Amino acid sequence: MASSGSFSGSIHSGHYVLRVDWTQTKNISANTSTVTAKAYLVNDWSLSIYGRSDNSITINGTAQIYESPAVNGTGTHLLGTVTQTVNHNSDGTKSLTMSAVFYIRATLSGTYYESITASANITLDSIARASSVSTPNATMGSATAIAISRASSSFTHTLTYTFGTAAGTIATKTTSTSVSWTPPLSLASQIPKAVTGTCTVTCTTYNGSTKIGSKTCTLTLTVPASIKPTITSLTAARVDGAVPGTWGIYVQTKSKATLTINGAAGSYGSTISSYSITGGGYTSTASSFTTGFLNTSGTVTFTATVTDSRGRVSAAATVSISVVAYSPPSFASYLSQRCLSNGTVNDDGTYIRGLVSYSYASCSSKNTITRATYYKKASDTAWTNANAAFSSGTAFTFGGGNISTETSYDIKYTLTDAFTTIAIQDIVSTAAVVMDFKRGGKGVAVGKVSEKDNTFEVAEDWDVRVYGKLLKDYIQSFIKTLYPVGSIYMSVNATNPSAYFGGTWVAWGAGRVPVGINTADGNFNTVEKTGGAATVTLTTAQMPAHTHTFTGSSATTSSKGAHTHNVGRDGDGASGSSTYTVHSAGVSGAGGTSPTNSAGAHTHTLTAKGTNANTGGGGAHSNLQPYIVCYMWKRTA
Repeated sequence: MASSGSFSGSIHSGHYVLRVDWTQTKNISANTSTVTAKAYLVNDWSLSIYGRSDNSITINGTAQIYESPAVNGTGTHLLGTVTQTVNHNSDGTKSLTMSAVFYIRATLSGTYYESITASANITLDSIARASSVSTPNATMGSATAIAISRASSSFTHTLTYTFGTAAGTIATKTTSTSVSWTPPLSLASQIPKAVTGTCTVTCTTYNGSTKIGSKTCTLTLTVPASIKPTITSLTAARVDGAVPGTWGIYVQTKSKATLTINGAAGSYGSTISSYSITGGGYTSTASSFTTGFLNTSGTVTFTATVTDSRGRVSAAATVSISVVAYSPPSFASYLSQRCLSNGTVNDDGTYIRGLVSYSYASCSSKNTITRATYYKKASDTAWTNANAAFSSGTAFTFGGGNISTETSYDIKYTLTDAFTTIAIQDIVSTAAVVMDFKRGGKGVAVGKVSEKDNTFEVAEDWDVRVYGKLLKDYIQSFIKTLYPVGSIYMSVNATNPSAYFGGTWVAWGAGRVPVGINTADGNFNTVEKTGGAATVTLTTAQMPAHTHTFTGSSATTSSKGAHTHNVGRDGDGASGSSTYTVHSAGVSGAGGTSPTNSAGAHTHTLTAKGTNANTGGGGAHSNLQPYIVCYMWKRTA
């Protein structure tokens, strides 16, 4: 490309040269160039000719005649000048052919020359058209700069954008080469399942009111992190179960809670794709679920989030509930002794003195405890209600003086609260004697009256030593070996095992199923690690692979489309079979039209396709294995 140049042609061994010098003047707004061409005769051998009037210069296919002056001598002689305006292509480029003829009509060294010619293919400088545009990637709601590279300071530009089906104007006929633009947040609605999308910016260039052209650029728009799903609230509702509704409280191991996510909504076109609720040792992927029994007391906090179709997670919503501590009633200690009517301990007493210590959960003063005392002869099966109320740690008497000194008695104490009853039994021996032989001589007792045949009995408050050690120490040692600290005891009886084995025992594993340790499995590699959930909602990835059957259909349309065409004819009246040709003739005859044979009848086969409708509610399902409930205790000391 060039805005000026020259080309030439010659005769007579180059002593006579036709040279054409040309220049280009651009008109940007008109997308044209004015090309000026000057023809010169350059000769170093002398020449003397008259002027010529039929010379020509052809520019872009258009010839222009010029008249040359007389030439005398040697040197460089201007023959003529022509000017022509040429149109550039729409992109501003232009290539053309230029040629020139000079009619010299001279005999040189005995040779006649009619003319000298010269020609060349020329590429003009391009005329800048539409300005280019560029911009970096941007975040919706934040400003970005659009750069315009223009060819002329007189150009103005209109900037527009498209993003999905959305479109808008950024600037109208601006003279600035840098335009600030804040992509609106509303564009996020165009990509409800993605966080980025491609935006196209179009720059339309004007020269005054004349449109020069348009160019585009693309940028990636990102949905800002602030655009994410929302939750109005997470609420908790009591599921009382065995807890009296009038209490109005959550009770440990007795109450459940129903958690509900309220007002979950996507943002700028997104939809909710999943839910999460955690807390209290439970996890759910449903928008509402009911926990198992609440196993911890105090403040229990549940946290909920939702995830939308962009994969964005909402801010957490929380709700806290207060769970009142509960454990079944338990006996700390108990003692039953013969006594006098005033409660004085006496081995020959006909009353029984009871001293019981116990504990129970008051559940914020909602729970009450009922205590009862029963007794019977050791040989009887029916119990007698002593109708004796007692308080923890306070001695009381019962039996009404009817406790025989010759019979041992079974004593039973019970504790009943709103949820359970526990009982513990004791024995009151006969009256104290050093040794007694049963009537008939078949039984013997030490420290008490003999009551059973073929039996050696020892009074409850007497010690038995074996090899210098107390027998009870042997028994306690055996129990410690059988149930060391860390042992688990399972029973359908609510009585704390400390009443049987001593030591300290705490309720353990409420609402959970024990499983053996497996150090090779991260789920089961730590003692007393907890996990699992009572309910679970399957994700798409967790669903079994399956297909859906869709019953399609096909049909055939009726036959349609048969048709004919008329063909013009003429005739000459001769007999014989008719043969028709289409022609134009200057003779008269039997003209007219005749139809072609019927053809073109056809049918179409249609195949219907469709999509099965969704089904299913997406709720959680029970994840519980077959189970049976019992009391479990752990020895801690």
